[in-house]
Amino acid sequence: MSLIPGGRHRGKSPSTLRRDLATCERQMLSLIAALDQLTAERNTLERQLDEAGIALSGTRRDLRVARQETARVQAALTATRARLANATAVSDLQQHITTQPIPAMQRFETGRVIRLGASPLAGHDPSHVPPAA
Repeated sequence: MSLIPGGRHRGKSPSTLRRDLATCERQMLSLIAALDQLTAERNTLERQLDEAGIALSGTRRDLRVARQETARVQAALTATRARLANATAVSDLQQHITTQPIPAMQRFETGRVIRLGASPLAGHDPSHVPPAA
């Protein structure tokens, strides 16, 4: 830029303005391409965020179910341990078990007496097997 007589500045020439305009257009096109790329990346990130939210929701549900199952198994384990402790506890059995007298066997006290010597097998050697006929 140069000074015109009288102290005023002279404006840019038309060719300089065209060059500046072309430079601005190139920068604008570059910025539009960058905006398009950033918009696509933002859309990808939003989709991934939605998928992560869905996965998180499913994981929380799975965790809730697992905690309920763990509580159920722990309650069953506690009950089993209590039964086992009661079953293996050392105590006076007379307090817990009522017994009845065993009836006496009557078959040896009544009826005729059978002597083993009268058995048909009493005189035979058990190691000797007669030949098959």
